[in-house]
Amino acid sequence: MDSNLNTYVNNVNMQNAQVQVRPVEVIEHKKVYRIAAWISYLIGFFYLKHVIISTFKFEADSKPYMLWTYFVFGVVFVIATEIFSHFAGMEYKKLKEAKKSVVEPIVFIACIALQSVAIMIWGFHKEWEVYQFLLWHFMIIYYVLARTGCLAAGRSGLLFFLDGIQGTVTVPWSYIFFRTETILRKGCMFEPKPAKVKGAVKERKKLSLTTIVTVGISVCIALIVCGYAVVQLAASSDTFSNLGSAVVEVIDNFFESLFKVFDEDFFYEVESNIGTFLFSIPISCWLFGLVGGCIRKKKPMCSDKEFEDCTKDLHLLPSYSAYIVIGSVCVVYALFCGTAVYDFIFHKGFFAATAHEASVRSVESFWSLIRVVVMNFTVVAASCLFSKKALWEEKGTRILGTVLVAFALIFAILAACNLCGVYIALFGITPKRILSSLVVFNAIAWCILMLIRFYKKIPAAQIGILIGAISFSVVVCFKF
Repeated sequence: MDSNLNTYVNNVNMQNAQVQVRPVEVIEHKKVYRIAAWISYLIGFFYLKHVIISTFKFEADSKPYMLWTYFVFGVVFVIATEIFSHFAGMEYKKLKEAKKSVVEPIVFIACIALQSVAIMIWGFHKEWEVYQFLLWHFMIIYYVLARTGCLAAGRSGLLFFLDGIQGTVTVPWSYIFFRTETILRKGCMFEPKPAKVKGAVKERKKLSLTTIVTVGISVCIALIVCGYAVVQLAASSDTFSNLGSAVVEVIDNFFESLFKVFDEDFFYEVESNIGTFLFSIPISCWLFGLVGGCIRKKKPMCSDKEFEDCTKDLHLLPSYSAYIVIGSVCVVYALFCGTAVYDFIFHKGFFAATAHEASVRSVESFWSLIRVVVMNFTVVAASCLFSKKALWEEKGTRILGTVLVAFALIFAILAACNLCGVYIALFGITPKRILSSLVVFNAIAWCILMLIRFYKKIPAAQIGILIGAISFSVVVCFKF
């Protein structure tokens, strides 16, 4: 008997504990997610109609005056994401406690603002349309990842491409039905189902069909009786009759104005908006899946530790393989530098007699040198992935890596000399030349950061990404 009583008491205490453990913030988070889910319909509709359709609808000369919608969407989306993240429990304080970057979301907000203002004022720069359009979107995606703490390493870095895949594919498509589930699922996934209590009867007030019919019939009878009374009283009082006529005239004017509003253009606009809204539903689902999924998960789909665990079996190459590969490449680079010096001495490398010759020479050399710089960075990244130890962990490979990156720096400087020192200085500025200059100067900055990284532990990749984002956002603000 005592054991049964103790068991009953323990069960009651456990149920009470469960009721007490259910935090109020869980219910509040459910409300926040649902409110955000409904708002996402409006944001998706605005994005499709006033961003995407407007971009392709207006002619080039009217774009600078119509693309204010990019700025509006950027501001609204950032504010909505900030509010959503804050009230869903993802404050900046928690990001800092989790040792994730709290500076990068602010930097990306500034980049989004600069790019949006540039598009609003100048429109898309000639020959930059695709780059501006894609980088504006990618900046927003990367901001969401940084703001919700879903970057692979907690900050931007060497796993930049993995973050890009997570932000554009993995997270939003994994949570593509998250909004539907948030809105339609009873109790949602944020609140556990309450335990059923015996004897408890849940009463619900239902509006029956009989009540609706009764109310409708009563209203109709009231209208008939009131109408009859008004007619009879109007015959007895001129003032009351004039008052009734004035009321009837106001009602007639109201319905006449209402019918004027609902003309053919109105119905065409409604039909067009309904169609746009239907097409915007998958877009808004994707947007909510990105933001809501990141906040819900509170961590990346694949963290840097998980990536390291998955690729640890690839660390097979010994140090001497780096000597063979990188040493051979450095010999080729040394021969090239020798021929470049020879051309410089005999005035054949940097000078051209005509604009066409200068154009061909600078363009060819620019892209060749940039491809070499990219290959050098690829070699460094491959060594981190496939070598037993990274290049900067051993003295010999560190020196060899320094030589490789030093050659990349030299090639980037040569590309800058050919492009800026000769071609632009002699034949002027064009949008393509500005874009090329931006690329080459970022390459120079990345080479310098990599050289520093070989001898001092700094977040070189993070700094390089931020430099690229900020420099592009600043350059597009200028008119050219």
